[in-house]
Amino acid sequence: MDILEFANSSYSVNLRKLTRKSRLGFGYKEIKEIRIQDILIMNKHKELIKIYFGLDKITFMDDILDELGISEEMRIEKPGKIKDLEERNKIVAQALETVKEQKKIEVAAFREMAKEMREELKKEQE
Repeated sequence: MDILEFANSSYSVNLRKLTRKSRLGFGYKEIKEIRIQDILIMNKHKELIKIYFGLDKITFMDDILDELGISEEMRIEKPGKIKDLEERNKIVAQALETVKEQKKIEVAAFREMAKEMREELKKEQE
């Protein structure tokens, strides 16, 4: 196939399943070249959630979807997206609430662990 035939053909992008080490490589200037893991560390969950529900051919590994607050029931068949913007915004907000709850639990667990460590240090110093 020469270049003219290629340009006029129905070219399509394959489904991409992104891992923690993947980079988006498109759009979203500030996070385009950053690894997914680093985007999560930066607390840019909303952008990744919007990408999942808004782009046909982009999905993530199951552990990332869980971290993004996207439960099994909320997942959509890929390739596919939620075309209705209002519905998509509701689902994004729901996933973000789940992320916030997960963060609260993590912080509480971290504080409890720090408290236990301080108590152990006190006992050792006595």
